[in-house]
Amino acid sequence: MDHRHSSDLGKETQTLICIICRLDKDDMSLEHVIPQSLGGYYHIKTVCVACNSMMGNNIDSPLVNHKLAELYRFAQNIAGKNGAVPNPFSGVFTAKEAPKNKARLDVGEDGKLEIYHHPSIEVKEENGQVVSIEISVDSKDTDKIDAMAEKILRRRDIPKEAIRRGERRVEISTGSFGSRWQLDTQRFKIGLLKIAYEFAVDTIPGYFEDEDAIRISEILHDARYDAVLDYVKIGNGLQQEICKPFEDFIDFEQKKHYLIMMPTEDWGLMCLVKLHDLFAVGVVLSNKRYLHEGALRIGVNSIEDRSFTKLTGEEMIGGCLGSGSSMFRYFFDKAEFEQCVQEVNNPAFRYEGQANEAVPLYRRSGEKFCYLEDALKQSRITMERKPGEMVSIFEFDPGQEYFIRAVSTGKLYQVAGYWRSQSIVRTI
Repeated sequence: MDHRHSSDLGKETQTLICIICRLDKDDMSLEHVIPQSLGGYYHIKTVCVACNSMMGNNIDSPLVNHKLAELYRFAQNIAGKNGAVPNPFSGVFTAKEAPKNKARLDVGEDGKLEIYHHPSIEVKEENGQVVSIEISVDSKDTDKIDAMAEKILRRRDIPKEAIRRGERRVEISTGSFGSRWQLDTQRFKIGLLKIAYEFAVDTIPGYFEDEDAIRISEILHDARYDAVLDYVKIGNGLQQEICKPFEDFIDFEQKKHYLIMMPTEDWGLMCLVKLHDLFAVGVVLSNKRYLHEGALRIGVNSIEDRSFTKLTGEEMIGGCLGSGSSMFRYFFDKAEFEQCVQEVNNPAFRYEGQANEAVPLYRRSGEKFCYLEDALKQSRITMERKPGEMVSIFEFDPGQEYFIRAVSTGKLYQVAGYWRSQSIVRTI
């Protein structure tokens, strides 16, 4: 089998194998990772026509046709493939005080809801004879009363002359109407599993061959709703707080969908799927981590801009942070401790590359070893969030010795880590 895909982030996976049925296909179609009916603009071409059609009916449908999704689409004015915005209030409502009175909610041309009262006909009889006919209609249908009355008379073979027309009354209904909705709490999650799986296959090199990836594709192909919770493990679908750790960098109030993939110590590779203010779940994609500690892959789907963008964690954070400050953590011999501390704390102290952070690092012998950014990439990083500020603490490889060189004296000072603080000035 020829399974070719690019390892570059942001490039579309190219494959001759459908990522759902895992068969060689030559009829790949445009697949919406996030359903178009929910404002999705993330497309891939790694799903065959047959699987695309199947998933539209069995995978996407429980998600986009969920009652909460219909309410969301109505509120956001998002049309479906047929060009129409769904009316989540469709159906018949019953008056609580008068169960015989029925009504429905229509969407007017201005997009506002309008109540429409169903016609009500009450025929009263005494001793087998019709004594009165009462017809109640919505104000929109007053011109239909005569036709409705004539239809009733014809059915009962009653001549018009036998009827004495009564007065017409105009009443304003102030009673309350009610209906009952049944909300799916499980089936819709298979659509969220599909989103996370397709994002991972399209983003993480090698993930397609993962054992869990193979099983997830089988679950999607066979629409096994009962097996979804083996992977959709975080949140019940409505708990927006599962994304709280990223609120410093992501503005969840924006009309955007977010996909956040990350390695975790307890779960392995995880993807948070946050569909605007609709659904939010955590999907465990594999017990393998695939990404190094602290690494992220973020997908940002803008409903208003009709766009989808992939970012690394570094790109996300770098795009949100402004100016800041930095300093090294030093390692001094006991014999030179006081003298060295006094020197590096002197306001006049400068080291090579300090102005632009293109800092050369040296060996103890004075030989140039690498640059600061190279050491940071190999470091263990800890992130600390403070109000309006992000602090990154880098711990250098303990198996290496790094030194910086003072500009004025040329003296080498050993460093064990690096501390960088930057202000958070925007969110994505």
